Amino acid sequence: MAMSSQFSLSLLELSKLVPFGSLVNATGHGLVRLLRQIETSGSDFITEQDLAEVFGRNRVEPLFASTFRTAVKQSLIHEISGIAELVIEGGAGPTVRRSLNEPGYFAMVVQLSLLTFVTHDLSGLTRSINKSLEQRAQAAAEYVAPPRYDNLMGALRAIREQTCGSMWELVISAVESKLYPSILWTDGTLYTRRTIPQNILQGLMDSFTAIQHLPENTRLRIRSCYGVPTIIVWAHHILGLTVHVDMDNNDDESISLGEGSPTVFISATTMSDSTNIALLNETDDLLFHVAEESQNITLGPIYRHPVKDYGTRILRLQNDDLERERAMVSAIVASCIGIVRQRSDARRSKSLFAGNESSLPSVQRIISVSRMVFASNADVIEALDPASKLLCAVLQLPEYSDYTWSSHYDRIMDTCEVLRHVIFVLSMAQGVVDELNLGINAHDNNIHQFPCPLLDARTAFTSLASLLVSSNARSASVYKVDDSTSVVSAWGRCLCLGSVTSHDPSDATAELSFIRGVPARGGEGKRYITDGVKSLRGEVNALRNTQDSFVSIAAQPGEKCSLESWTSPRKSRYFVGTTEFSFEVSKVIACAPRVLAPIGQLP
Repeated sequence: MAMSSQFSLSLLELSKLVPFGSLVNATGHGLVRLLRQIETSGSDFITEQDLAEVFGRNRVEPLFASTFRTAVKQSLIHEISGIAELVIEGGAGPTVRRSLNEPGYFAMVVQLSLLTFVTHDLSGLTRSINKSLEQRAQAAAEYVAPPRYDNLMGALRAIREQTCGSMWELVISAVESKLYPSILWTDGTLYTRRTIPQNILQGLMDSFTAIQHLPENTRLRIRSCYGVPTIIVWAHHILGLTVHVDMDNNDDESISLGEGSPTVFISATTMSDSTNIALLNETDDLLFHVAEESQNITLGPIYRHPVKDYGTRILRLQNDDLERERAMVSAIVASCIGIVRQRSDARRSKSLFAGNESSLPSVQRIISVSRMVFASNADVIEALDPASKLLCAVLQLPEYSDYTWSSHYDRIMDTCEVLRHVIFVLSMAQGVVDELNLGINAHDNNIHQFPCPLLDARTAFTSLASLLVSSNARSASVYKVDDSTSVVSAWGRCLCLGSVTSHDPSDATAELSFIRGVPARGGEGKRYITDGVKSLRGEVNALRNTQDSFVSIAAQPGEKCSLESWTSPRKSRYFVGTTEFSFEVSKVIACAPRVLAPIGQLP
């Protein structure tokens, strides 16, 4: 007999079948220290406990648990500046470290790590989970208010950043290749199909627990066009459930994953019709059902891809011909090599380049990065002869007479220009690894507005920051990358411009590097670091007090400030301020002038 309330099984029956003790093992000073560490990391202790009481009821498949634990357990600390006490903290933070010793929290971290990976904007996921928790609370015998929105957002962001070492893209891509083996996606549909509708997510939060603990008495049926790859990863790979998928309601086209009788049945539709989820008992009686609502919360898809085959994926979003794809790869890489080779031509260098010519990447670096960006077309790159005089710096694509190619030629050419730009800026940075995820919506990020090649590290930094952050955060107040920014963090990775460590403004280096982690000071994490000056650029200000005189020099990273008129040795002090999202580093250089000059006559 079906139950009247769709949440009665999850809250009343499962609480008896799956008893929970206290999830808090720490006491006294240990608990206070844990609370402080979690809070400074941007998360919230009580919110994590509330989430663990829902997601922590599920058991993670042992082999997957071992793989995930290996990927995320390491903690990394990279010192930015010992003087300013700023570091990049990466890998396992307090939330993940706690989960490694507590199974309930570990299950929560694994599942939410997946959901935060496939959801581009955490605000949508936060609203969806918050709404589901609110409905569960209203159906409970005693109402307990769910976590606050900002606390829930902080917990989800902490989990995303601390588990960025997990290889979700490989697992999801493998599932998609089984679901859609004959489809070559030439638009963003592939990414939109990863997001789980809000009503489906709401049902899964309790259904998976019922399936795991009552496998002989329950079965789950899902009908949806969206979220199917993610649901399969969640149910089969993470929880070890057997899943049966019917493609477009066609019994002749189905996929089964796992051993034994299926307990999760998915109808993967091709049309954006109604979505629903139902939990049934062994006689197909309805236990609970969650249908799509008119005001269903939309979860924005993630448009990101690892550096490995990053360029290949972008080309395939514009083109469905593999022969043309190989021709485009050849043209892009050949033009990059041609540009680098023109350094030896002084006349051409003077007309094409601006800035310090030595900062242009080497041919070897261009080829190395190209092998990652176009990994599936590595043989095309290997066939190029870097020493050939025929390689031209001008991007030239082969002409095709068919109408389809001609109508998209301008768009394809623009995409190739963008990818040539991407190769150059990635070649200027250290720490570029296969698993580094970047936004694939390069046109939306407007990175094609910058010239190619790039010799200015500041411009390259801005461009790479746009790729790292991706489009949604570009307009958010939390990310304001300008000339004063030297470190920006997103998705658990930092892009650093090596200026904070400079002991003298005139010696500011411009080394770009990607580092896993977030900027931190005393355990407190922020989104970015600023160490430049916006309004006092290049100005010298005289400051006087009753004891001595000193001069404060303000400059942007890489700018020259002459201190020849002042005696040595110079004394300097760092000041680190904090805002809601950033650390702001200031440096005061104090020295005694040889001849005290009026303020208006300072050199």
